[in-house]
Amino acid sequence: MKIINSLPALFGGLDALKVSPAFRHTVRSNQKWLDAHGLSGRPWFILGSAPKPSMPEDLPADTVHAYVKFAGRSARQHGFPDADVTLATSFDKARWSDLNVSLVLRVRNKSSWKVLLTRLASKQSDQECDLLSHERDDYVLEAMKSRFRGVGEHLRPSSALSMIAFAIVHEIPEIVIAGMSLDQTGHEYNDLNMERKHGPEDRDALRAVAALHPHVKTTEPSLSQATGLPLYRAAAGD
Repeated sequence: MKIINSLPALFGGLDALKVSPAFRHTVRSNQKWLDAHGLSGRPWFILGSAPKPSMPEDLPADTVHAYVKFAGRSARQHGFPDADVTLATSFDKARWSDLNVSLVLRVRNKSSWKVLLTRLASKQSDQECDLLSHERDDYVLEAMKSRFRGVGEHLRPSSALSMIAFAIVHEIPEIVIAGMSLDQTGHEYNDLNMERKHGPEDRDALRAVAALHPHVKTTEPSLSQATGLPLYRAAAGD
């Protein structure tokens, strides 16, 4: 697999310029997991949980539905299928009981000897693929040429950007983003109107994506206007 060369950060300042020495091994291992489950070489539709998402009317028939955390609830409200892969930062079965979750990209903010032992015993056929916090940051750096530290109040961009970076590094041919917002609060699937975090980090990261990766598009007009991401238009015959 071709790995994007790590260049000096073009966006978000000159923070850490190199991915960790083990990153290429991580990518190779995760690529085997994607291949084993038929997730590679296909378009990805990445859905977040921002209110009133602009859902696409048409997607290619072989699209992978990749949902961020509980965005499967939003997908269901809009008549979209269950996720093919879900990014999760925690997995309490009680909290996820209303969703049909199959494959999981698990982002772990903390590692332990138990996690490392579990990884040693992992197989490509497993339903779960782990990303430790430093690996998550390496994916963002590799795809977007910055870690975006010091841009805002948070250490890194949001989980949605981690999934986008993961898809970019693994050379997903087309990536369509919906349900992401830089100016709305709350979530589509509840009325709690909770604050949405990582706004400045996500803005700079998405601007970097727009500059570097023209195959990443969005259905959200406001997100396109704020970041330069092209608006998604279904190809004839999809």
